Amino acid sequence: MQNTNKTVYINKFGIINIKSEILYREAEDDLFFFNKLNSAQKKLEQAIKLTPRHLKSIIMCGDIYFLQGKIKKALDLYLKASSIKTNAKIYASIANCYKSLNQYKLAVKYCDEALKQLSYDNLSFFSQVTELKIDSLLNLGQFNRAYLTFIQAKNILNSLSINIINNLNYDILREKIQKRKKLHNSKLRIV
Repeated sequence: MQNTNKTVYINKFGIINIKSEILYREAEDDLFFFNKLNSAQKKLEQAIKLTPRHLKSIIMCGDIYFLQGKIKKALDLYLKASSIKTNAKIYASIANCYKSLNQYKLAVKYCDEALKQLSYDNLSFFSQVTELKIDSLLNLGQFNRAYLTFIQAKNILNSLSINIINNLNYDILREKIQKRKKLHNSKLRIV
């Protein structure tokens, strides 16, 4: 008979101690349902000690540090996360930390990296990263570049909003117009 109670499993980032995953999920509950930041932080720190490359724990622990105002600790964790995997959320978190530390050039750099990897499905996230970039450019005194970024974002958002509206409402509108034409051509009267 085989022992199926293993304490590790493997994902694409390497071997993860199952206890790290359990601690992450408990911390997630503590954070989102019970608002226990300190308890969640301790569990995440323990999960990271058990599995130093446990990406979810690293990112969430960074989020908690940021909420607590421990910006440099949060930045260190986000940079560690970016060495494991690159994505728009991690880069945006790094940019937000640099902006909070008044390091606006680095904030703009990481905003650009986030925007490169960002799909435009999430308009809210796109808007937040763009706003962060514009604010950092304004703090650097790069008003022309901030204005250009604003215009580009506005054009992207307008074109995406129009495409979304067309995709969602065009068929319904076309059907209503066709039904109205049929009713008009049939010369039926409601009595």
